[in-house]
Amino acid sequence: MSTDIADKSTWHRLVIEHRIKLTYAFAVLVLVFIRPSFEAMLWGLPFIVAGELVRVWASGHIHKFKEVTQTGPYALCRHPLYLGHFLIMIGYMIAGAELWVAVMGIVVFWLIFIPTMQREEAQLSEMFGDEYKTYMQTTPRIIPRWSAKGSAGNFNPALVTQHRELNNILGLIAGLLMFATLGLLHGSW
Repeated sequence: MSTDIADKSTWHRLVIEHRIKLTYAFAVLVLVFIRPSFEAMLWGLPFIVAGELVRVWASGHIHKFKEVTQTGPYALCRHPLYLGHFLIMIGYMIAGAELWVAVMGIVVFWLIFIPTMQREEAQLSEMFGDEYKTYMQTTPRIIPRWSAKGSAGNFNPALVTQHRELNNILGLIAGLLMFATLGLLHGSW
């Protein structure tokens, strides 16, 4: 365990070490309590699609660990992949049609992803020094702010494939089918 993780709170360390497991555990819990309906799915679907489009856009711009990407969505916020993930989560929470589960989803998202973003920012600051620190000062963490650089840079579809975004798309389709199946089983469809 690196010293930067050892110096953080217990929750921070737990999230850094087990983020994926915690996310899956929450997802299973959500599946127990939601009551998806066709109408709720229609309301949630635009958020899911928009979130995935943001992720694809970001995946087509980022050159992980090679540069401080500051074009495309990275000109608007430092973590567009997590912004896309947040929009997807909102879409699924709407589709689940249980308000208290949606509120819990938002809380759990921030409890998991704030420490994750902080860790990544610390790593990138170490890796890229002043260039990344300046980027942090001029670009918001996750809530986008308009920048002319948003249309700059080259979107590269090969990067989308390299970053395995197709797996995410297939997972989203499987999730929607699971929600529809649960809606049918619960009679809420």
